[in-house]
Amino acid sequence: MLPGQRVPGESPPLAVTTSRRDDGVLILTAVGEIDAATIGRFRTELTGACGTGNRVILDLSGVGFLSCAGLHALEEANAATPRFSVIVKTALVSRILDISGVGAVLDVRRDVEDVRL
Repeated sequence: MLPGQRVPGESPPLAVTTSRRDDGVLILTAVGEIDAATIGRFRTELTGACGTGNRVILDLSGVGFLSCAGLHALEEANAATPRFSVIVKTALVSRILDISGVGAVLDVRRDVEDVRL
């Protein structure tokens, strides 16, 4: 199998869903890996969510890997959306945010419930 190819029947490397809380906050949930193979879809979904003008929460709890391109997408979203929060629960993604310095400029939370209007 070549790099980037999936085993037939294997789930996609990234799933992104959108929901809205009762208070109007838009929640974008990503599950999988954000890398060269998935950044296009991730950036499209994130840009669309941030373009709504609402408060946006990006839940990365189910993300196992975040590439440099993913970090750049987070920086762009943060610049475009003044009310942007990121939920991080995995040690690897937390470490990537810390080492890169990107986590210092984001509103990083542990749980969606921690984010209020």
